Amino acid sequence: MTSVSASSDSSRRKAGETRARLLEVARRLFITRGLDAVSYGDIAKEVGSTRANLHYHFGNKSELVKEVFATTFKEVRVRLEDIWLKPGLSLDERIDLLFEDAKARYEEFNEIGGERTPWSLSSRARFDFSSVDTDVVEGIAEMSRYFEECVTHAVRLAVGTGEFRADTPVKDVVLMITPLWYFGSPITQFSGIKRLKNHYDATKRTIRAAYGTQAK
Repeated sequence: MTSVSASSDSSRRKAGETRARLLEVARRLFITRGLDAVSYGDIAKEVGSTRANLHYHFGNKSELVKEVFATTFKEVRVRLEDIWLKPGLSLDERIDLLFEDAKARYEEFNEIGGERTPWSLSSRARFDFSSVDTDVVEGIAEMSRYFEECVTHAVRLAVGTGEFRADTPVKDVVLMITPLWYFGSPITQFSGIKRLKNHYDATKRTIRAAYGTQAK
């Protein structure tokens, strides 16, 4: 490798690292402060960069918001597939994993005993829809549809393996589970993580008591 090509590779790597760092900081600020409230200047200050650098990497703020969401959607899909599509897990275990994922993200943004800060980008965006374009709104809707498809698959699998009765109303069970994911961040913001855990546990007990084939 020539010194010119080595220097070029190094520059691309550095640019990629800078871009990733900008996306990471932008995501955190959008979640904690809101999309409307965060400016390029806020992000640049947090990173130790300049507004010009953000414009170089992303153009305007709308494009940055879209890229932050696109990156987040990819990460969320991977987590959902690990929880809901992986074989060999009971529905209780899947719901527990969903809670652990929510708890990890809650703890990322909230210190023990500190203020209850939002931790979901999509949940925060629902309060700032005026700041996001159609692509982001449609992306959130598509992610919601995908979540429900994953949960539906898992519930049908639980019925098929005999974990739940054959007459289990799959759509009703999915409707009981989905609010845990949709409203986890607002619940913890106002009532704390223990309250969210109570919701998860109550949902598991109710589903199993109504449709389970084995008492726990």
